[in-house]
Amino acid sequence: MTLAHYSFDPQPSPDEAPRSWSFVDRVTGETVVYTCMVGCTLDHSHEVGRRVFREDIWCWFWDEPLTLPVDESGVPEEFSVLSTVIKVEPWSPQVAHRLPFAVIELVDDHFIDGLDPDGLETVISTLAGRLEQMRATHRRLVKAREGYGQP
Repeated sequence: MTLAHYSFDPQPSPDEAPRSWSFVDRVTGETVVYTCMVGCTLDHSHEVGRRVFREDIWCWFWDEPLTLPVDESGVPEEFSVLSTVIKVEPWSPQVAHRLPFAVIELVDDHFIDGLDPDGLETVISTLAGRLEQMRATHRRLVKAREGYGQP
């Protein structure tokens, strides 16, 4: 298989074997063979065989999007909420980003970045606690509506 014939599926299965391909380091001119992170869902076809900076090469796995109608200005608008990405930046100046890490998009363009497994678990636990509070509020709302008499 030559790189010229390598086909990139924009949404490969996270269970597929990692993809390998090469690019030309824009600084050194060296051809670099790169293997994607397992489960990478990025389409790297715009980088294959081209001159790029190593720092511009990264992989991620983006989960299924979730949107909710958010009323920011009097009119509900669909916003992405709680999207989670696993990302790796193998040549990042931030050493911690050279290993896979999680990024949570709380709501459109508002992120919690650079989460290691413990950090992600902390966010999950925090959100789980908030869900329990929301469930308690739901129960109170049901009771309040049951006992609410209209004039």
